[in-house]
Amino acid sequence: MTGNMVIRFLRVAYACVFMTLLAMSGLRAETEEDGRLWASIYLQGKLPIDQLYWSMDTHPRWREEGRQFDQLILRPALFYRLDAARSVWLGFDTVFNHPQGQPMFREQRLWQQFQWQFAPVADISFTSRTRLEQRKREDAAEIGHRLRQMVRASLPSGWQPKLAWVVFDEVFIQLNDTDWGARSGLDQNRFFLGINWQFDAQTNMDIGYLNQWVNQRNTDRENHVLMTTVRFNF
Repeated sequence: MTGNMVIRFLRVAYACVFMTLLAMSGLRAETEEDGRLWASIYLQGKLPIDQLYWSMDTHPRWREEGRQFDQLILRPALFYRLDAARSVWLGFDTVFNHPQGQPMFREQRLWQQFQWQFAPVADISFTSRTRLEQRKREDAAEIGHRLRQMVRASLPSGWQPKLAWVVFDEVFIQLNDTDWGARSGLDQNRFFLGINWQFDAQTNMDIGYLNQWVNQRNTDRENHVLMTTVRFNF
């Protein structure tokens, strides 16, 4: 890896850190912390209609240093490629939540998304993902609207052609208050730093550290997450 490549990558990483710090500028002094394990499996394939694709994600998550099951997200979606770099998505989440000491409850989310891949800097690949969610809990009446903005950067390692450095930041903004506890404003921020390994043209994996800060009503939460993501393209 050349010195210029390192400098460019660090600039991207520092920019994401700055976004995280800016989002967390209102962080209260009292914060609960936890170690967590998150796994993600992404499946994608082509449909018979030109430029139309299907996608299916599964996201099991554990809390308390991985000792307790916390959440399962099932996320089917369709997306249409406007061109090689841009796509529009429509999806539906079913979220099974297992809060500690409380009964399990489900949340359903209809969502729309615009995704854009670009490379304004040589060797660095960027992905911008803008998602709008409509969230409905089974134990409440009102629908919560939430905006999610993620920017991801990937840079070849320079050591091994299949290995790349990865950094992303995703900001969550609640757009309204609900009877089940959502409050308009900053909801949470996720910052990830790790590596990507390209097994072949159809399969790759991310592994690394994710910092999740959640803006809660009384005591904020900071989760330190070991996250693994595997992607299969058919």
